[in-house]
Amino acid sequence: MSQPGWYPDPQGSGSLRWWNGDHWTEHLNPEPPASRRPDPPAAPAWQPVSSYQRPVDAIVRGALLRADEHAVTYAGVSMPWAHVEWVAYWAATAPGGHERAPAVQWIFQVGRHPFHGGPRVEVVFEDVAVHVPGRADATAEAVWRDLVELCRMCAEQRLVDELARRVRDGDAVDVAHGLSVHPGGVRGGRVSLSWSAIAGAVLEDGRVWIRQSAGTAPVLYVPQQNPNAVLIPALLAVLRGS
Repeated sequence: MSQPGWYPDPQGSGSLRWWNGDHWTEHLNPEPPASRRPDPPAAPAWQPVSSYQRPVDAIVRGALLRADEHAVTYAGVSMPWAHVEWVAYWAATAPGGHERAPAVQWIFQVGRHPFHGGPRVEVVFEDVAVHVPGRADATAEAVWRDLVELCRMCAEQRLVDELARRVRDGDAVDVAHGLSVHPGGVRGGRVSLSWSAIAGAVLEDGRVWIRQSAGTAPVLYVPQQNPNAVLIPALLAVLRGS
C-alpha cells in the first residue's frame, strides 16, 4: 500500500484514514462532527436515469479508464455492470504533504461481495491526474460525474429493485455495513424506526442521513463511502411508497 490515498481506518473508527505513502495520518474522512472541515463538493443526489449516457474514456493516473453500457474497466480490471453488487462514490479533500497541496479527490468504486473483500474496480480522480482525449477542458469532477451517471443507469436501479424485492419478501438486508432494512422499517445501532416514522434520507456532509417524520434532526447516519450507502435514499423512497 505505497500509493497515498483514503483507506479503511485500521483503528476501527468507521471512517477512511489518509495514508500518505509512508504512514497513517490523523486525517479522517468523513471527519468526526467535532472537528468539521470545509466540505468538498457534494456527490450528486440519486435520481432515476432513463437515457443512455455517453461512454467514458479517459486516462486517470496513467491508466486507461473505459466505461459504457456494458462494463467499467480501469487499469486492466473489468467489471460488467450486471455483476456489480455494490457501489460507492464520494468527494473528499486529500490532506497536503511534502511538496503537495491539499486537493479534492473524487472516488468511485464498484464491486462484488460487499463486506467480504470481493473483486472491485476503484478509480481516484484528481484534476492533475486526468486526461480525456479530445476534451482538453474536461475536469476530473466532470469525468467522475459521467461515470456516476453510467453507474446509476446500468447498476444502481437494478440494485435498488433487488434490495427492495428482498425486503418485500420478508428479508432483513444489511445496507452500507451497519444499517438493517427490514419489512418493518430500519435499524442501525440502538435506533430502530418504523416506516411511518421515516421521512426519507439525504446525502450530506459525507454521510447518508435518515430523517424522522416528526422533527427535523436526523437520527441515523452511515458514511457515504460505505458499500451501497448511496442507494439508501432511493431504497427507502421505494419501500415507503409500497
